[in-house]
Amino acid sequence: MPLKFLKITLAALLLACPVAAQAQSQKTDIRPNANRLIGDELRANFKGKTHSGAYNFTEKGEPTRFYEEIHSSDGRINYTENGRIDPGTWLILKDKMCYLYDAGDMPGGCFRVYRVANCYYFYSDRDAEREDELDRDYWIARSVIKGEQPQCEASIS
Repeated sequence: MPLKFLKITLAALLLACPVAAQAQSQKTDIRPNANRLIGDELRANFKGKTHSGAYNFTEKGEPTRFYEEIHSSDGRINYTENGRIDPGTWLILKDKMCYLYDAGDMPGGCFRVYRVANCYYFYSDRDAEREDELDRDYWIARSVIKGEQPQCEASIS
């Protein structure tokens, strides 16, 4: 009887312990498990919402830079990183999220956006979309709507 009890207890403990997710680096291609957001889907997920995000993930999936973007309903944006606030404009062009900043030293750009659970992944349109991108980083940034607990592989903040 004690051996059976031990086996049941061990099995219950193993099931109760969360399995550590594999770290997600920028070399992780999330696209096979993602939904590409376009047009009205982009608008619904960004208009009037604040996104908290991160850049520069290590090979172990650890972010090294953090940002926040407030997407106003009128098309204006406030991007904050390291205490610096950069206002600008956000818009959707050809099914991509585009950002234009007022400051000349603040790069903007357009991005293909994919969503996995409540996590948003940004692929720069400076690199043409290819089926096989294994020789370069995939996404360049990842975000969630501020206040939500990320449901992607690794925490972003």
